Order: sequence, then structure tokens, then C-alpha cells
Amino acid sequence: MDYSIKENNILLNIPATNAGKFRFKKRQNRLDFGKTFSTREGIFDEQTYLEWQIGYDVPINDVESGKKGTKLTSKHFIGSNGKTKYPYELSEIFYNAMELKFISIEEVENLLKEISNYKYFIDEKSITVERQSLLTINGINFEETSIKLPTLFMVETPDNTQIEISIQKQQYATGVQPMIYFCIPLKSFVNYSDFLGKSSVSCDKLVYVINKNNVLNLIYMMKVFGMASKRHNHDVVEILKILLEIIRRR
Repeated sequence: MDYSIKENNILLNIPATNAGKFRFKKRQNRLDFGKTFSTREGIFDEQTYLEWQIGYDVPINDVESGKKGTKLTSKHFIGSNGKTKYPYELSEIFYNAMELKFISIEEVENLLKEISNYKYFIDEKSITVERQSLLTINGINFEETSIKLPTLFMVETPDNTQIEISIQKQQYATGVQPMIYFCIPLKSFVNYSDFLGKSSVSCDKLVYVINKNNVLNLIYMMKVFGMASKRHNHDVVEILKILLEIIRRR
């Protein structure tokens, strides 16, 4: 993803293909479990949406090695995992919105205070296990249970986008972790009509615009990250402090 500033808008240019944190999916309604499809073979239609596993920070080593880039390298912070990091991606977009005065310093100060005072975190939500049935597969008896890992859908965004928080089991540790996704339906891209009914080709990009009308999405995402877990809360608080410090020095 790259971005540009044009006519007081932030333009996010997103490759129209599945890669890294970007997955194009289809679903019949906003609460369905989406199914990924090949953008080179399938077609974009009104059920298509982008699932973006958006991040907010990056280890300094990744920037220094050229693996990732951010313009916010004047200040760093120590993340909850002990790594030294720069603000990145969501944080950089958020900062641009501050520069364009879509978000005031006072609003960010209030946001920082609100997030700092969060007491309940999504990863503390109880996980339940339900016994289902006994079954036999290839002559071996099993007892089937279902582990209920909830997904939360925030649907009150100003432009039909959606923030999803999926509770997942940690791969290499005990417990669960919340995964945050920003979901953008095809029609929320300004150039969606260029893709409707077609497959994508190399270098195709979809354009999502952030301006005063939908900047609340960025604030919502900061809040959601801030309540995802105590670890996320620590990082978001540190990032907001940095963004305020940088903007005040301008």
C-alpha cells in the first residue's frame, strides 16, 4: 500500500491482488465469513471486499534493512514485546490526517486520555468449549467439541467499511490473540466501477480516499487497537504520544 495527498484528501493506493496483509474476499452480507478468491481468475462484484490486516508499528530493524518504510522515523518507542519500533501504516495515515487538520490536537489528546483509561480488553473475553457428539472416522472413535472463538464486527463506520476483531488461538504460545482487520467493500473505493465485472491484471490498484467525511474510521481503529489487549493498549498509547510530540514540533 502506498498513499499520496491530493486536493486535501489522503489517497490509499492498494494493489488489486491478494498479497501479504491484503485479501480480497466475497460474502453475501456484512456478518458472513468471507471466502478468498483469485483476483486474476475471478471477477470483482458487489459481494467483493478487501480484508486488510492493518498494522500500526514496525521494528526499526525492518526500516533500516529496507524491508518496510515509514516517514515517521524521528521518534521511536519500546513496544510491549520489548522491541524498538517506529509508528507505521495506520499511525502514519493517522498522522497525515492530523497534518491536514482532519483530526485536531485536542481530539488526539482526548483520544489518548480515553484509551489510557480503558479497563476492559477484548482478549479477556471468555472462550467457551461445547461438546458436540461422538463420531467414528475410518474406524477410529472421536469426541467432537467446538471451541467458540468470537469475531466482533464494528459496523457503525461512516462509509460502509467495517472493523473486524477476530479472536484466534496463538500459534506458538498459550492463550488467544485478537486480530484486527479493516474491511473495505468494493463500492467504497472511488474507482470501483473500473473493476466491477472484471478480473484484475498486473499493476491494477484500487483507490480508497480518506477525508473529513470518513476520518472517524482512523479514530475508531485506534480505539479498537487500544482495547484489543493490554499489549496493544501500551503500544497505541506510546504511538499517540509520539504523534502529538511530532505535530507540536512542526
